[in-house]
Amino acid sequence: MSTNQCDSTTQQCSTGDQPSHHQASNNSSECCDMPEKLLCLADEAWKELMKEKIKAQIQSTCGEKLDNLAKIVAEANGAKWQHKIAAKHHCHTYQDNVRQFFTSHASCQEGN
Repeated sequence: MSTNQCDSTTQQCSTGDQPSHHQASNNSSECCDMPEKLLCLADEAWKELMKEKIKAQIQSTCGEKLDNLAKIVAEANGAKWQHKIAAKHHCHTYQDNVRQFFTSHASCQEGN
């Protein structure tokens, strides 16, 4: 019995090890006929549903712990960005001070 496989990223289907007629043809952007497309769609729906079920299971067993971890990560991320913004401010202040120094000492020449 052959199996239909569909790559949803390339929209290409194959039957077993052999590419489908449409996949082998360069003149057609269609790789699957409608029944094959529907089977591929069903596979994708099953994967999405399974992912949702797994998420729900993780939420029910570990939700509170994950909430606590998320809070720790969010707080650390906020502190990181505050530090970056402060560092950027200090960098701009330094650049302004150097610019001001050279502007006020423009008449200085090397060797004098």
